[in-house]
Amino acid sequence: MATKKTPESNSPAKDKISKKTAGKKEPVKKSAAKKVTAKKAVSKKSPTKKKSASKKQSNKANKSLKARIFSWLFSVFWKSTLAFSLCAILYFIYLDSKITRQFEGNKWQLPAQIYARAMTFYPGQYLSSDEVIWELNRLNYSQVNHITNTGQYVIDKNKANQNIRIYRRAFEFYTGPESDSIIELVFGGKRLVAIKDNRGRLLSGEKLEPVQIARLSNATGQDREFVPLERMPDMLKDTLQVVEDKDFYTHHGVSPLSILRALYSNIKAGRTVQGGSTLTQQLAKNFYLSRERTLTRKVNEAFIALILDYRYSKDQILEAYLNEVYLGQAYNQGVHGMGLASEFYFAKPIDELEFDQIALLVGLVKGPSFYNPRRYPERAMKRRDLVLRLMAQSQLISPREYKQALNRPLSIVSLKRSTKVAHPGYLDLVSRHLKTLLPDMDTIDAGVRVFTYFDLQKQTAMEHSVVNSLYYLEKRKTADKLQAAMISVNLQSAGVSALVADRNTAYSGFNRVLDAKRNIGSLVKPAVYLTALSEPEYSLGTLLSDEPITLNDELGRNWQPVNYDRKYRGNMPLYKAFSNSINLPAVHLGLELGVENVAKTLNKLGINQEIQTYPSLLLGAVELSSFQVAQMYTTLALSGHYQKLTTVAAITDSVGNILHQHNAQSKAVFSKESTYLTRYAMKKVTREGTAKRLKSHFPTIQLAGKTGTTNNLRDSWFAGFDQNTATVIWVGRDDNKPTSLTGSSGALELYIRYLKQLNPESIADTRPSSIKWAFVNEETGKQAPPGCGTVVNLPVRVSEFNPKPKCEN
Repeated sequence: MATKKTPESNSPAKDKISKKTAGKKEPVKKSAAKKVTAKKAVSKKSPTKKKSASKKQSNKANKSLKARIFSWLFSVFWKSTLAFSLCAILYFIYLDSKITRQFEGNKWQLPAQIYARAMTFYPGQYLSSDEVIWELNRLNYSQVNHITNTGQYVIDKNKANQNIRIYRRAFEFYTGPESDSIIELVFGGKRLVAIKDNRGRLLSGEKLEPVQIARLSNATGQDREFVPLERMPDMLKDTLQVVEDKDFYTHHGVSPLSILRALYSNIKAGRTVQGGSTLTQQLAKNFYLSRERTLTRKVNEAFIALILDYRYSKDQILEAYLNEVYLGQAYNQGVHGMGLASEFYFAKPIDELEFDQIALLVGLVKGPSFYNPRRYPERAMKRRDLVLRLMAQSQLISPREYKQALNRPLSIVSLKRSTKVAHPGYLDLVSRHLKTLLPDMDTIDAGVRVFTYFDLQKQTAMEHSVVNSLYYLEKRKTADKLQAAMISVNLQSAGVSALVADRNTAYSGFNRVLDAKRNIGSLVKPAVYLTALSEPEYSLGTLLSDEPITLNDELGRNWQPVNYDRKYRGNMPLYKAFSNSINLPAVHLGLELGVENVAKTLNKLGINQEIQTYPSLLLGAVELSSFQVAQMYTTLALSGHYQKLTTVAAITDSVGNILHQHNAQSKAVFSKESTYLTRYAMKKVTREGTAKRLKSHFPTIQLAGKTGTTNNLRDSWFAGFDQNTATVIWVGRDDNKPTSLTGSSGALELYIRYLKQLNPESIADTRPSSIKWAFVNEETGKQAPPGCGTVVNLPVRVSEFNPKPKCEN
């Protein structure tokens, strides 16, 4: 049986190994033990080595991380610095561009300054000393015993005639600048006999500076009057620096020393008692920034101040500051700049201020509301006295001048209503003309100066007349709710000199002179008679029919005009029908002439609108405004020469360049003969016709005019003129109800009261060479010798003149 073999027995390799190692068992074990021991030893030392290697690796990693962080931070730092520098540069460029554009352009939207006419003087002028004194007082001149400064006058009553010596202020007229000077006006009665200079030499003419009547402010709510630096008093400039910025001319826009000094003072006092801002910083804040108290604003303020100081001279910065600084509030308008503040508080130009007044203005810089002299006079005086003390300590004024200034009261003028409210009707017309002459609002907002024909004496007289007359009429004539429109025109220039558009003369609303159109009644009749007297077959003695007449229109309707007194006189001479404003003779005459020709006459007189040629036009059935009627009667007063009415004599920009100048050229639209005859009849109206009340009030003064009344006594009109001024008056009700007033009992009352406050001059007509005087028989209308019936001396054309007329029955 075969023996079973195991795997080991069957392995020859294993047999060989076992034989070889049989005698070497111990060495083998030792070596193995050593190896095991060595392995164990190695295994015991390996944790420490691993820790050391790990630490080294960790240190290397930390160093690498720090290096990377430092590198990143450095990269962020220089990139941020570069970005910040770039942003700062761009911001500075932006600020510089903004500052330069605004500082070198129109720094401010300046109000349009509106001036009245300048009072002019020339030998032989019809002018009284009272008128001159009135004007001087309105210009805030001071009456003194001895003239020492501009803005003063002396009245010499020791001579036979009252003379006036005036130290006139300098002023830049649109014709050029006029320096300050002393003039003497010599009067004889109501005429100016002579004008002399300070050395007694005779002058051919002089004038006063005009009164500023308004400042048409813009939407910014700021008001200022720009005054160049050279016109600012040195005392004002020096005082401002002493109080606000001693180092103005040495620092570079920002003064670190001033900031530290202010910080020390505030810490010492425990409150804010001193500011560290320079004048340049204050200008930067006022001119470019808001008033918020933030760090950003302060940083911007410093940046802008540095740029301003780098870009512009100290004088330019100081000039801007003096014209920008906020110094008070006039109702809804902020008062900015020393020039306007001088007028606002003292009613004086800035070069006439006393030391104490300069001190108050400089003191107000710190807080115009807190030191408001009208509301807090004691507080304002305390502040003024502090500034005076600083002025004395800096030797700007002497100890004696300091004591004198301390003893003076504040002498603040009362805060009057704005001038725009004072004369709203006239200023409305100025605004309309201004927008026509200068349609660019940017030009208007650049501080234009508008010289008008406004006459403050006439305006004041007109306002008093309207207020007092309407009260009188409502009380005596059983009328109520009356309104009025009144306008006067300077005939020399066709310039509107006064205007009232409401019985409440301060009301700024509907302008009745310009926008209310009413039937003009008998004011149309001069156009009817002028049309006739332009034809050779008509004269002042021509007989006209005063008989009833009935007219039918195309629809079969009847028109039966009547006289006011319901009487009929048969035939009557033209001049008498005119002067007594009889209706029917005017209708008969107008129909003979042709209604369309009367309409053409109205257009030639200046009525620039289409006129319906109905027969009722002959009795004034045409709606016109008082302004249009004034244009019509100005042409009549100018002997048939048309000039377009205006308020504006000239406009200049802020530096005196002329933007517009009124050229008062006239155009002859009617002959001298026809207008001379018409004016003669209008003079008869005021001597023996419907306006004969004027003769009793002004017996030595020749006036001309025409009354007007419309149906049912709804409208009362008067239009008249003296040598220098044409005036139109309307009285009525806004609801067009009857007033119970005729032209004679209503509007004429206002004219009489108006003229009594003025110095009217008689009309001095020059008779044309083609006109002669002749006796005319009123029954025949023909020339007749004296004693031949009822004769009257009338002007007639040379072509009609009969040197040897016969008496005809």
